Amino acid sequence: MLTFAAEGSGHGKLEINGGSQPVSYELVEAREEDDSRQVRIRLNAPRDWLLKQGFNGEAVLVRDNGSRIAVRREGGLDVDDSVSVTLEGYDDTHGDADDVLDAYPELKH
Repeated sequence: MLTFAAEGSGHGKLEINGGSQPVSYELVEAREEDDSRQVRIRLNAPRDWLLKQGFNGEAVLVRDNGSRIAVRREGGLDVDDSVSVTLEGYDDTHGDADDVLDAYPELKH
């Protein structure tokens, strides 16, 4: 079971097929029962820009520090969808709170 640990926000750019768009994103850190950590990344992107870039369900968020995180949307995308599309990604590569804070200084503990 995941337990909420921290949240934060930041700015970066979304990349798809060589195109990029500035975006803001939200982070939520959760702790597993074994004390390992997971960070969920969530952002909203303009539907029309995604369509013009040939969005196929996955893009890359480039954070200000240069780290790259895959973000996804399940299902297809077309002009009937909302003008703002939510993309999400997960990072579960960090073992403890210090590792997560080093990787994601935008989190507020």
